[in-house]
Amino acid sequence: MLNKSVARRYAEAFFSIAREAGKVDEYQQELELVVRTVDESELLQEYFAHLLIPAKEKKEVANKIFSGDISQATLNFISIIIDKKREAYLALITEQYTEMADEQRNILKAEMYSAREIPESDVQDLAEKLSASTGKTVQLKPMVDPSLLGGIKVRIGDQIVDATVAKKLEMLKNAMKQAKIS
Repeated sequence: MLNKSVARRYAEAFFSIAREAGKVDEYQQELELVVRTVDESELLQEYFAHLLIPAKEKKEVANKIFSGDISQATLNFISIIIDKKREAYLALITEQYTEMADEQRNILKAEMYSAREIPESDVQDLAEKLSASTGKTVQLKPMVDPSLLGGIKVRIGDQIVDATVAKKLEMLKNAMKQAKIS
């Protein structure tokens, strides 16, 4: 398992460069392009993960693939990642960078679980209400989980609001176990 703190350090370094250059969005898109390109090709994944291929060769390949599509700053950052043998961290670094960019943009990402699909208008209404209560722009990602039976559960970061039928039944069951009958 990859160490998230390692990815965070690299993301913080590149994010500070992006912020100074005023290109946070542009560099995020470039990092996402690199990750997507590597993920779509099993050969590229194996090539960049291979320990016996020298960093110089990997950087040349990265340069050939991405030189017309990404900025020199992003290309330099990819080269540093290759030099430090952190190629496996690229997707996690990009994820951490995106979190920092979202924080700067005042955006909170949240997951909404429901027993069945919820109409988009209802999802938007809930997102607006959460945005008003948090003071940040909340982006909801709806997910279906039939085990919830009904209601919704929203997770924002490490906070969970559980208003599902399954949770209420569990609470009722626990209350009944503790009830004393005289």
